[in-house]
Amino acid sequence: MQWLSPVGGGNDLPTGQERPSPFSQLVYTNNDSYIIQYGDLRKIHKAASRGQVSKLQKMTVKKKTINLNVKDARKRTALHWACVNGHAEVVTFLVDRKCQLDVLDGENRTPLMKALQCQREDCANILVDSGAGLNIVDVYGNTALHYAVYNKNLSVVAKLLSHGAVVETQNKASLTPLLLAITKRSEQIVEFLLTKNANANAVNRFKCTALMLAVCHGSSEIVGMLLLRNVDVFAEDTCGMTAHSSTTFGIYTKII
Repeated sequence: MQWLSPVGGGNDLPTGQERPSPFSQLVYTNNDSYIIQYGDLRKIHKAASRGQVSKLQKMTVKKKTINLNVKDARKRTALHWACVNGHAEVVTFLVDRKCQLDVLDGENRTPLMKALQCQREDCANILVDSGAGLNIVDVYGNTALHYAVYNKNLSVVAKLLSHGAVVETQNKASLTPLLLAITKRSEQIVEFLLTKNANANAVNRFKCTALMLAVCHGSSEIVGMLLLRNVDVFAEDTCGMTAHSSTTFGIYTKII
């Protein structure tokens, strides 16, 4: 049995450029740093991107009314730049001086999303503890939780949920965090999300169930977890296929 992929294809762009993911409308993956063209940036953005806390301190002393939230041409703030490059000290400096935590860049991504997208866990933890918005969606419909799941970061997933992240948000590829975890074959995260009452009967836009996706992506462990949740094995997708009718599913039932 084969289902249409819920996500499309794409080509990689050079390292260091913000680029479309191989998973269109899903998330950006590796090398998600912003393109650095220092000639287009203000001094505050340059200092933040380089991790120069001392320069930022001098700026705030020299200009007491300095705008910490000023945006560059692509709507990125100093906090965005600090998070992308993993400068936790700069993030702390900006947060302590009451910068805005949830400014959106040109892709509607918050600094927290960029920290998670670029796998800067220290920066993400500072923002979550400081009250950053967890359920804002970017232009692809992804929340911070989607990014944490995509990068298979269980500790951040747990932290986000403990601080109020919504577990059932679907992105524009119609994937909830649970469905995304299944496509990534992230067994630990799937198990954790299920313990947090994620909907085991969630479906994507092709009406593929969580169980169908688990079969399609070849994870007997996840199939077993879902069967223990009494999911509907006879549910049909838009092509009329079911997980139960798959010969692959028959192999998994023997394992379980």
